[in-house]
Amino acid sequence: MSSTKKYDVLVIGCGLMGSALARTLAGRGYSVAAWNRSPERALALAESGVSPVDSPVEAVPAARICIACTNTYESTRSALQPVTDWTTTTLVNLGSGSADEAEDMARWAGERGAAYLDGFIGSYPKDIGSPHGMVAVSGPVALWEEHQDVFMTLGGASQHISDEVRGAGVLEGSMVGTFYIAALSAYVEAATYAIDQGLTPRALASTTAQVISLLEAMAPETAEAIAHDSHETDQATLKTFAEGARATLTAMRAAGYSARVIGAVVENLELAERAGFAGLGFSAQSKILTDTRQEAK
Repeated sequence: MSSTKKYDVLVIGCGLMGSALARTLAGRGYSVAAWNRSPERALALAESGVSPVDSPVEAVPAARICIACTNTYESTRSALQPVTDWTTTTLVNLGSGSADEAEDMARWAGERGAAYLDGFIGSYPKDIGSPHGMVAVSGPVALWEEHQDVFMTLGGASQHISDEVRGAGVLEGSMVGTFYIAALSAYVEAATYAIDQGLTPRALASTTAQVISLLEAMAPETAEAIAHDSHETDQATLKTFAEGARATLTAMRAAGYSARVIGAVVENLELAERAGFAGLGFSAQSKILTDTRQEAK
């Protein structure tokens, strides 16, 4: 921790996540300041050892690192627009957005003389500060190393993703925005159907754990297959998965469910079948996704 700054960390944005960041850091011995557009949210953190500030203008130069945790990149820029002195303060934006927005934000920061890292938080507020909490960061590795103590305090699984500032945005968009949200939506759809059909949450628990373990085992293999465009299999073909998905979709819709998630899965699988990939592995769907991308260009 730095002794040349009034604050080790300034947190911009005191919603559920921003508040968790500030409380955790203060609880681990960092000197932490916080600002929020609605001052009462920052004031509420005072009992946790966080110093509420009236404006970022004076607080930013007084902090070693400024962590912005707002809803959008635009709201971060709006909050920090009045700040002119970034000489010795690193800006880290942990709000949600796209990889292109991350690059725009890096340019905005650079125009103001601010060192910049981009990132996202891959855990819930309750997991901040735990061994499995994660802050994923991209940008110059030297900046990551300078502030690694802060990131690792926020989560033991925190990591530097890429020297390219857009790296964290790509990872968030793919693994959180696409995979996690879609997977959780699929589970909501599946559990709703199962429970409405008479099963209990307890009955689902063991099978859920087994399916998640299968997914965990298959994920690295699937990524390798996509990366090398090698989809041969001697385990289960795309056609086998498609037949199972079609049967599930038929049963759910016969029972009165919209089944939109599995419906979209069936659509992708059938596109892959029509493209001639039925005898390959499940990962061969990536070939029709790439074809669609090329057509869009």
